Formats: sequence, structure tokens, C-alpha cells
Amino acid sequence: MADMTSRIASLRRLLPDLESALHSFSSSSAKFRVVRTVNPTTTQPKTLYILDSSFNPPSIAHLTLATSALKQHALSENSPYRLLLLFSTHNADKAPSPASFVQRIALMTVFAEDLSRSLKSATPSLGADIADISIDIGLTKEPYYSDKSAAIAESTPPFYSSSPTHVHLVGYDTLIRFCNPKYYSKFDPPLSALKPFFKAGHTLRVTQRPSDPSDASSNEFGSIEEQQKYLQDLRDGELQREGFEPAWGSNIDMAQAEEGVGVSSTRIRNAAKERRWDEVGQLCTEGVAAWIKNQELYSQDATGKKMMG
Repeated sequence: MADMTSRIASLRRLLPDLESALHSFSSSSAKFRVVRTVNPTTTQPKTLYILDSSFNPPSIAHLTLATSALKQHALSENSPYRLLLLFSTHNADKAPSPASFVQRIALMTVFAEDLSRSLKSATPSLGADIADISIDIGLTKEPYYSDKSAAIAESTPPFYSSSPTHVHLVGYDTLIRFCNPKYYSKFDPPLSALKPFFKAGHTLRVTQRPSDPSDASSNEFGSIEEQQKYLQDLRDGELQREGFEPAWGSNIDMAQAEEGVGVSSTRIRNAAKERRWDEVGQLCTEGVAAWIKNQELYSQDATGKKMMG
């Protein structure tokens, strides 16, 4: 308890610095910037794992996406590794909530601390390069995955001078959006917009989204078999006419979901609004739950738009 009190106090003191970093980035011409690193090292990665989300708030689903990838997937990728938590200040699907952006960065910071602690505690079963991984907290102005990877690679000066391969950690719902032609109307055919992403060797690690009786929204993604068929259809040329080359399908890996993947941020926001702290604690990592309660986040609006800044 004393440790958590100290962590919360430290993060409160950090808020002005996070706000300054956000404003500096927003007013600059930069499209990508790392504003903080948890467990900093000088490691320049060959593989950069990217967990891109609105983090509104981070949940155990985010924790599962990251830890399962690092435990299972990293063995097949080139080391050394780093993990980037990425937040876009221009989301393609959601209206911006400027007052909450500083709190998003704070939530990402405390989540990164929780994740780092979790990985360190699992050291015997993980290699040292995974247990001691640096976790960067980054901002981008780009709304689409392909543009985000380009912004990271083209940042000046380059934060990742080793030009690592990007492995985006996503849920099945994100794969559907990633391959939806409506987002790329400026291109002809639309999905040809993804060519630079795949040409650079970047990949998607897609975690299946099983239906959850407690989350009605999860039913819209179909059965696990239907999700697997969607990926196979991509590889078989189902969207070739729209510009998706079948060969790109080999850069998309699909992984079975582990416990917690189906947790939605909406459910957490509703629980916080109604002060159901036990439920918040079950759906978030320890530090994130404590920060939400301390800052009374989501107390006014379950959408998160009136989060305290």
C-alpha cells in the first residue's frame, strides 16, 4: 500500500511535465515522438513491438496482448526488443477529447510500470532481454497504422536508429479496420495504401476476439472459425481487387486469446463512474486502477470525454 501511495504521488508530480511534453509535440511539425520511457536502456531494437490504443483506460486486455506476444512471439523474432505504447492524438474513428490527453499519457505511464514489474517478476520463465525490456510511451498525429509506422521510421532525429521491424499487437477488431477500404479512399485501389507497410517487412500479430457473454459487442466479430477464415480469405485474394495483395497475408499472424482479452474500456469507464472499485481493480492493472480512483477519472462521463486534465 505504501509503495502504491508513493507511485501515485510521483505520477501526480509528473503531470506538469507530461502536459508540457504533450503541448510541445502538438505545436511541433513532428508526426511521432517518444515522451517517456519506463525501464530505460540504450538498447536499439531489431524488433519493435507496438501496442497502439486509445488507452482510455489501459486494461488487462492490453496487458495480455503485450505479455503473450513477448512470451510467445518474440522467440521467432530478432532480438533485441523494445515495446512502444503508442497513442494517436488524431484517431480515425473517435472524436478527440483534448482535456483527457494528458491523463492518457499518465495512464500509459502507470500501465507501463505495471507491465514492467510483471515481466521482471516472471524472469525465470523469460529471457533477460524480455524481462528487462524498455517500454517507450509515444505520441503520433497519424490516424492509420501504415502512416504511423512511416512516422516512426522517418522521425528526425530517429528514435530507433536501428530501423527495427515493427510488430503491431492488435485485436481481431483492429484487423478488420486495418483492411477496410473505406479508410483509404484517397488511394486507387484503396488498400494499395498498405503497400509501404508490408514492403518494409512490418507485421501484425492479431489476437482472436472470442465472444464474451458479459460483453454484447464481442458477438459482432463472429466465431473463432470465422475469424480464422477472414485471414485465410485475405491470403486467398478475397480483397485483391481492393488492392490487398495475397502475399501480405503471410505478414499477419493470428494468436489464440488468453484470459482478459475481451475486456472493453467502456466497461471499465462505466464501473469507475459508478464507483465500483472492486470491478475496476479486476479489469485493470493495480497501478491503473489506483490512478483512476485517485484522480476520479470518468466520474462525470462514461465516454471519458470529461476526464480531468
